[in-house]
Amino acid sequence: MKKRLLLLIEDNPLLTGMYRAAFEEAGYEVIFAHDGEAGLSLAQTKQPEGIILDLLMPGLSGLEVLKKLKAGDDTKDIGVVVLTIDTKKADLDKAKKLGALDCLIKSDLTLADIVTRTSTFF
Repeated sequence: MKKRLLLLIEDNPLLTGMYRAAFEEAGYEVIFAHDGEAGLSLAQTKQPEGIILDLLMPGLSGLEVLKKLKAGDDTKDIGVVVLTIDTKKADLDKAKKLGALDCLIKSDLTLADIVTRTSTFF
């Protein structure tokens, strides 16, 4: 069976490693980018089944990345789940309005919860 391809866009290398291991254990093939520009490029070239997107990153913010993903003909249909420490309701509402399937707050969930909640989408 072919593994589902998941793109993780997260600027913290420690968190990237943890999330990657958890999603690989759950049966995903995981590729990752540590900034928004690299994440956009990977989304366009690799066409993952889903994207886990951090909002607070240097350079392009997660909201800017989400806006560009949803505006692109080749990326608009890729499912995106936001995973962030940003608890500002305005940012979370904007992410949903831009097309995020869900917004998860890192500090509210265990690693297993994150995998479970995300797996309902892709």
